[in-house]
Amino acid sequence: MKGLIQKWKSLPKETRLGVYFGLGAFLLFLLDLISKWVVENCLELGQMVTVIPNFFYLTKSYNTGAAFSLGANWGVGGRILGIAISVLMSGAILWYWIVNNKKIHNLERVCLMLLSSGAVGNLIDRAFYWEGTTGFNGVIDFLQFYLGGGPSAPNSAFNPFATFNVADACLTIGVVLLIVALVIDAVKNSKNDPNEKDPRLEKKHQAPSEENTSEEKKGEGE
Repeated sequence: MKGLIQKWKSLPKETRLGVYFGLGAFLLFLLDLISKWVVENCLELGQMVTVIPNFFYLTKSYNTGAAFSLGANWGVGGRILGIAISVLMSGAILWYWIVNNKKIHNLERVCLMLLSSGAVGNLIDRAFYWEGTTGFNGVIDFLQFYLGGGPSAPNSAFNPFATFNVADACLTIGVVLLIVALVIDAVKNSKNDPNEKDPRLEKKHQAPSEENTSEEKKGEGE
């Protein structure tokens, strides 16, 4: 056991961080998977369970479209398109994570952890949850928020808000954090002088000194 611990500590820091955040992504994926099946087995379709009155409810629904029920009426073609997008997105995120693990900072690792778990979580639903195999179609959504007074208030763009799941939440938070990370990097880069190492400027600064040196030598010769 001590030998394994020593080997683990001897690994590069970036490798250990990659494993930690990879484990985090796997745990978020499990949370998404388990929560969906708990809802599937405990709630009827359309049933509402009050968590916070007039604000937060658990409401089971099936989404055959994209995140937050977008494109739910696109039919089988739209669902196949969603599967293709999920496959490409999951593969791109995992590839980028593996290739750039030694270069990225922890905020980017958090983004990749959230994005990968969310993309793979919804991919499983879209690819395998069909009427003929599970008895229902599409992604299981159940987190529903009312931002305009609750079920008794008039419907609006925010009342109720779109029904979603843990994977959707991971994707949304991951995208927001990714934007924050890009803004931080842009601000840091803007503080650096882009002409700091410009060879043309170096020559320009060197030229007067060379001319002065030649003039001094000429004066000594006279």
